[in-house]
Amino acid sequence: MTTANTTIIDALRERLSGRPGKALVLSLACEALADAALLDALCQFMYRAEEPLRWRAVWVLGKVSERQASLLVGERSRIMREAMQPSTPVGVRRLLLGIYSHISDGTEFDVEFFNFLLDEMVSLQSPPGVQALAMKLAARMSCVDEALHEEFCCIVQNMELDYYSAGVRSVARRCMKTNKKKNRI
Repeated sequence: MTTANTTIIDALRERLSGRPGKALVLSLACEALADAALLDALCQFMYRAEEPLRWRAVWVLGKVSERQASLLVGERSRIMREAMQPSTPVGVRRLLLGIYSHISDGTEFDVEFFNFLLDEMVSLQSPPGVQALAMKLAARMSCVDEALHEEFCCIVQNMELDYYSAGVRSVARRCMKTNKKKNRI
């Protein structure tokens, strides 16, 4: 690691260690859009187990992905793998799935990740935000293959939605409504 990179990482660590808030996150996101070295440093923090710096870096990268998803497309497979790690805190997992939803165009497919999404969307132990994002991503990914799409629809239809939050029920209804419009069910 060069001295310049060390300086950027040290400065980023100091800023992320401060009081978190929307203003800091938006400021860092705007800076990262214009500074590839800062964006790279944020990505390094995303994969570190050092909390809460990791969570804050992922939050910033989520804002970057909302504004310019193309900057993070190269991180797609690493984000996918990181989201699937059992050791990843659920808050970080939700943010990673959010980033993935911005950078994914729906054409790439990974069986392991698809199965992970199906598991997360039906798991009552997963928070509603993770369940809903997993369902949206699985719906998008299932469109690459008719058999996968049928499997996804079958799983959603058989979910006992009374056990899920209003948000998850809403996403499930929207997925099924969209699928009925496409005459895929």
